[in-house]
Amino acid sequence: MRVPLALVVGLFLSAAGARAGDVGGPYAKQLSQSDVVQIKSVVSKQPGIPHNVKRIEAVRPDKVAIQTGGRTAMDSATYYDFNVSKHAGKWNVDVASIQITTEITPNHGLDSAAIGR
Repeated sequence: MRVPLALVVGLFLSAAGARAGDVGGPYAKQLSQSDVVQIKSVVSKQPGIPHNVKRIEAVRPDKVAIQTGGRTAMDSATYYDFNVSKHAGKWNVDVASIQITTEITPNHGLDSAAIGR
């Protein structure tokens, strides 16, 4: 059975549109896939922060809260939380909003109870 190309392309585009589902917050449905791509692009070009976007939360149609970062060692993680806003049709990182949080997590892999077993 041959599937029409238009159907395949339509399915592909709807699956790609699901990436906008990576967005949470009260204005998530107002961000287009193009907005999400532009936001991730501007984050990837910002020096001094990790570029892996963990979370996008749409707090207004023209403002999102971003979290990047993650595990930095066996027992710690560092997260960068900041805002990206849209001005004159272009998304920009609000450098002044960058907040860095480091979390220490217990390393259960080296639990003292497991030593010597």
